[in-house]
Amino acid sequence: MTKLRPMSADDVAGAEEAWADAYETMRAGYGLPVDPRTPDSVARTRERIAHLLATDPGGSWVAEDDDGAVVGLSQAAVREDLWVLSLLGVASRCQGRGTGKALLDAALEYGREAPSGMILCSRDPRAARRYFRAGFQLHPCVTARGAVDRRGLRPAPAVRAGDAADLDFVADLDRRVRGAAHGPDLVQLLGEGCGLWVREGRGFAVAREAKPVFLAAADEEAAVDLLHACLGSAGRDEVVEVNWITAPQQWALRVALDVGLELHPVGPLMIRGMAGPPFPYLPSGAFG
Repeated sequence: MTKLRPMSADDVAGAEEAWADAYETMRAGYGLPVDPRTPDSVARTRERIAHLLATDPGGSWVAEDDDGAVVGLSQAAVREDLWVLSLLGVASRCQGRGTGKALLDAALEYGREAPSGMILCSRDPRAARRYFRAGFQLHPCVTARGAVDRRGLRPAPAVRAGDAADLDFVADLDRRVRGAAHGPDLVQLLGEGCGLWVREGRGFAVAREAKPVFLAAADEEAAVDLLHACLGSAGRDEVVEVNWITAPQQWALRVALDVGLELHPVGPLMIRGMAGPPFPYLPSGAFG
């Protein structure tokens, strides 16, 4: 028997362990690469959980078993008019008991007043079914993965490193493209060491090394330049990923294939209160 309750700071470590179990089990079940769980990856996920608990305590929930151990979590964030489901997972030993649905219901209640919503869904068909029945439209995605063939890169001289002076522009473009600024999530990512790339007046990307975390632009040409700039920073044999590429982002598919990345199925983008996937845009699995 599991019970739900609001997350507290003492739950962060247990929530990370439950999430790692759920995520690794799902990926292994579909033959997807499972990145090793390292001290750095554990610390980053715990920082993400603690960040969302601090910004959105009403959207942070855990499920615990009879012994008081955390066996599941859900975390949702509201940024201006946009609700985003950041994390939802149940430890493998506790799945199939309705815990995931209960955690989702708690997260949805937190975003009940938000006009729009976004979920980056896993490959788990149970998750896609729950989100669809909760009123979210399904938009299939692919991920591009591999080592960058530098022969396919094109120069992007108009792209430069961003700084604090660009944050107002970034927030304004976020609102125009996806309906809400990332706000504290952007600050969190930059504090973790992510880089900010800017195409003056026309677009930006936040990247962890060569991997885009999210990217927004006013037009396709700027989006292409930004993606080339991100991928151009990859090391010789570094494996990079461009995640959550929806059908409207044909520009991203062209860039990915030009630099030798392979396309693989991934879970869908689920949205409500939007005419379609934001464009040109690459979302973040954590922050929408």
